[in-house]
Amino acid sequence: MRKWKNTTPEEINTSQDNLISEWNMTDEHNEKIFTKIVGLQLKKIRLAKGLTQTKVSKKINVTFQQVQKYERGQNEIRLIYIKKLAEVFDVEESYFYKPITDRNLRFITKKRGINVYPFESENLAR
Repeated sequence: MRKWKNTTPEEINTSQDNLISEWNMTDEHNEKIFTKIVGLQLKKIRLAKGLTQTKVSKKINVTFQQVQKYERGQNEIRLIYIKKLAEVFDVEESYFYKPITDRNLRFITKKRGINVYPFESENLAR
């Protein structure tokens, strides 16, 4: 058994699938899952392109420790850095949250069957 997890794209994909299976436990948990998945996407593309955390950090002007925290999902990646990372790796910004959108997972869901304005349904029936 390896000491380190998520050292291959396959391990990263498995981790992402496990995280996604926990979606909709709570809103706060969804935000944590989102942050972790974005970080795992960063790690996956960095490994695929053969770059070190140091090289990536220099290209986007952050410390390599910050890249480590992004990849672990400890720190959320600000939008400006997602844009820079997309340019570094020549991908769309949406690449970083693609596992979420591919499964059509949402943060805000409509409450069904609850009519907040009951007078509207009465007026529509007339």
